[in-house]
Amino acid sequence: MPKVSDAYREARRDEIARAALRVLERNGVRDTSIADIVEESGLSTGAIYSHFSNKAELARYVVGRFLLPRIDALEAAGDRGEIVTPRQALRGMLSTFSEAGLSTPLVLQFWGEAMVEPGLHEEMLRTAGRLRASLSLAIGPWARTQTTDEADAETLAADTARSIAALAQGYVANTAVFGPRTVEDYLASAGAVLAS
Repeated sequence: MPKVSDAYREARRDEIARAALRVLERNGVRDTSIADIVEESGLSTGAIYSHFSNKAELARYVVGRFLLPRIDALEAAGDRGEIVTPRQALRGMLSTFSEAGLSTPLVLQFWGEAMVEPGLHEEMLRTAGRLRASLSLAIGPWARTQTTDEADAETLAADTARSIAALAQGYVANTAVFGPRTVEDYLASAGAVLAS
């Protein structure tokens, strides 16, 4: 039997994830079963389970595949000492939704399910912690331009990272409930509110 390459496995996981995202968006997180994903993807139940054993694992993959690479790029810029402003970090996060085709209503549904499903809740906490740590590192060089004390800069970066994450959550909830909004429109109006 020929050995399956990593590239093939990743392509298959992407195929399953895309099919799952389509059916999850159509049926909702709570009402989607593995059987629905099997039907949508055209693959066997065994093929699905060989890649994902539950919704939490699928959520972990989607976050890792579509959101974390953007966050990793921001973090790498911070590691290189590049100045990434909070606004640039937020823009980078939010543009991921349109670029990756991630549905904000679906993200909001996952958050709701995470409040009652332990596996999803654990995954959400892990992802949120990683996101805040990465954002803090990304904007670290910017924070150091705001103060000469390293401890104060670390505190500022951590607090600002939490606010960036909250603004991103606001964008997700706002567009999920009230409809599409461009990232630039959201940034402009959020900036106007915070400036006054």
